[in-house]
Amino acid sequence: MHFIFNHKQIMNACIIRYSFLAIVLPILFSCGNNSSQKSFELQAGDLLFQDLEGSSLSDAIEEVTAEEKAMSFSHVGIAIQMDDKGLMILEAIGDRVQVNELDLFLTRSLNTDRMPKVLVARLKDQHKYRIKEALTYGEKLIGMPYDHMYLMSDSSYYCSELIYEMFKHSGDGSELFSLNPMTFKDAKTGTFHPVWIEYYKKLGVAIPEGQPGCNPNGMSESKEIDWVFDYSK
Repeated sequence: MHFIFNHKQIMNACIIRYSFLAIVLPILFSCGNNSSQKSFELQAGDLLFQDLEGSSLSDAIEEVTAEEKAMSFSHVGIAIQMDDKGLMILEAIGDRVQVNELDLFLTRSLNTDRMPKVLVARLKDQHKYRIKEALTYGEKLIGMPYDHMYLMSDSSYYCSELIYEMFKHSGDGSELFSLNPMTFKDAKTGTFHPVWIEYYKKLGVAIPEGQPGCNPNGMSESKEIDWVFDYSK
C-alpha cells in the first residue's frame, strides 16, 4: 500500500517553516566532524526515503504502513541529473510530479538535532543498468498530476507509485519493486484510521482497501536495494 497523502499541504507548511535552512544546512554539513558526510556523494538513481512529518496525513501514512524500525517513511524521491540544474530530486509531491533542489527536500523534516530525517538507498549492482532508462521515463512525467486517490490505474502519481512505474518501464519491464494490497486500517485497532475516513469522505469515493499499491515503508524493505547513507547523523 502506499500513502503519501495530500502533500500539497505538507509541502507548503514545511517550505515556510524550513526554507531558511536551505541556506544554512550546507554550512552545517561542511562544518561537521562526521567524515562520512564529506565523503558521501549522492548519485543519479539513488532513492531518498523521508520521514516526513507535520500533518495528520503524513502521521497516518506511517501509522498504517510502519514496521518495527528506528525510522518510518512517508515519502520517497529519486535523484536525477538535470542538464540545466545538476543533481535534483524527482518526486511526486504537492499537486504534481516535480523536481526540487536537494536542500529543499532535506529540510522538510528534521530531527531534534536539526538533521534531515532521510536515508539513502542504492540499487544493487545487478539492477543499475535500469537507472538511465528509468530516469528518462520519469523525466517525461514531470508536471503530471499527483494521485490523490492512490490508484495505480490512472495517469496520476503518488510518490512511491512514481518510483515503481519508472523502473517498471526500464530494462525488460519486470517489476523491480512489488505491489501489495493496500490497507488504510490502523494496525493497532484493525479499523479504518479516522484520518482516511475523513479524507476519502471529502473525495466522495470509497476507501480503496485491498487495491494493489505500494508505499515508502514497503519499498524500503526491498531486497533489491542497499542502504548507503543516513542524513540524520
